[in-house]
Amino acid sequence: MRPGASGERAQTTIDFAIGIGLFLIVVAFVVAFVPTIFTPFQSTEGPQTADRIATSLSTDRLGDPTEPYVVNETCTEGFFDQLNGGGPAPSTCSFNTSATTTREVFALDRTRDVNVTVRYANGSVVDSGVRLAAGPTPPETTSVASATRVVSLGERPRRLTVRTW
Repeated sequence: MRPGASGERAQTTIDFAIGIGLFLIVVAFVVAFVPTIFTPFQSTEGPQTADRIATSLSTDRLGDPTEPYVVNETCTEGFFDQLNGGGPAPSTCSFNTSATTTREVFALDRTRDVNVTVRYANGSVVDSGVRLAAGPTPPETTSVASATRVVSLGERPRRLTVRTW
C-alpha cells in the first residue's frame, strides 16, 4: 500500500542509520569503560596496598588495637631497629619479630616493596636513638603509592608514611 495524502510514512533509511549509529557508540563506550571501573578493586597494586599497611601499623601492629593511632614506643623503636639491622623487637609486639625486611613483615611478593617512615610535623625523620625509617628508598622512575596517618608517639603527634611500589 502507498502512504495516504496525510503524510504518514514508514521509518526511513536515515532514521535507521542514526539509531544504529547511536547504539554502536553506546556499546563501544560500555565495552571501553566498564572494565576500568572495577580495576582498582581487583588489583593488589596501587594506593590500597599502602593504605592497608598504614592502617594496620597505626591501629594494631605498632600499638594496642583498643587505642588506634596511639603507637607503643617500645614496639615502634623495636620495629625500626629490627628492620635496620639491630636486634629483634620484643616478642610481645604484634608484627613479625623475625622478619629482616619490610617486604617480609608485610608478606609482599618479590615484585613489590615498601618504605615506612615516622616523621615530625616539620618533616624530619624522628630519631630517638633509633632512626624511625625502614625499607629501601623509593625509585624515581616507578609509580609510588603513598599513605599517611597521624599517630601519637610518646604523647606527641607524628606522621607515619608508608610508600609502596
